[in-house]
Amino acid sequence: MDLNMTRFNSIQRWAAALLTASAVGCASKGPKTPVADIQPAPLGSISDPIWQQQEENAEASDFVIYEHEWVGNSSRLNAAGMEHVKQIAARAAATPFPVLVERSSMSVDSQSQHLLPVNGREDLDAERRNLIAHALVQMGVSDADQRVLVAPALTPGFQDFEGESAYNQGFSENGNINGGFGGGFGLGGFGGGGGFF
Repeated sequence: MDLNMTRFNSIQRWAAALLTASAVGCASKGPKTPVADIQPAPLGSISDPIWQQQEENAEASDFVIYEHEWVGNSSRLNAAGMEHVKQIAARAAATPFPVLVERSSMSVDSQSQHLLPVNGREDLDAERRNLIAHALVQMGVSDADQRVLVAPALTPGFQDFEGESAYNQGFSENGNINGGFGGGFGLGGFGGGGGFF
């Protein structure tokens, strides 16, 4: 019993010493080291530049004339393509982006064994490029000949299964089978229920 009492007294002394030392440390006079002024950044000051850069990158895609804007394997624009070229001409003076003509990819190579429409044609691409450059010059874009290039599109198109999925989602309720509320238990994530909802 004496041994337990001695341990208890020893622990009490150490606790008292630590308490006294901490109290003296808090009450000491003299210069204190200042804590850095922690000012929270205004809302959006960190994320807004990222979103703005994403938006600027997406603007360049507005200046791509895609393969589906042509009538088949010709150098004739369809109605959507003509409208797109007009929009490009209207915005070209205020933007630094090049005008891209997407490379053709649906031509049949007569030298190929399978004769499938999966090949590009450089002569068709050059003809399309020249047509777009000429049209833009006619609409007042003086540097169109330097700005119009043949290149791959900036964003890849859908693969067959991605296109099918996107198409089918357009017919379901609010774009997904759960009605747009997250579905499952919890009423789709309506907050404020303390985990109940």
